Amino acid sequence: MSFDSADVARNRDYFAAKMHAEKQRNDVLRAVEGAGPYNFVLLDTRGKEPFASGHIPGAWCMGDFAETAALLPKDKEIVTYCWGHD
Repeated sequence: MSFDSADVARNRDYFAAKMHAEKQRNDVLRAVEGAGPYNFVLLDTRGKEPFASGHIPGAWCMGDFAETAALLPKDKEIVTYCWGHD
């Protein structure tokens, strides 16, 4: 399968936009392991009970979505996470 120049340009644009819109995992890990405040909001999407049992320091609890959404700052990137057990 070969790609013409328009396909290559579309793919480049797609991945450039994707990388701009998504926080990279390593950036989040470095921030969480660092000592300073995050330049984003770390949002734990689990319920209140699992959050109370343990969470990443500085994370917000999703809890009631409508309630939490009203409090989220509009000028910061939101990074979500959850933990699951098999």
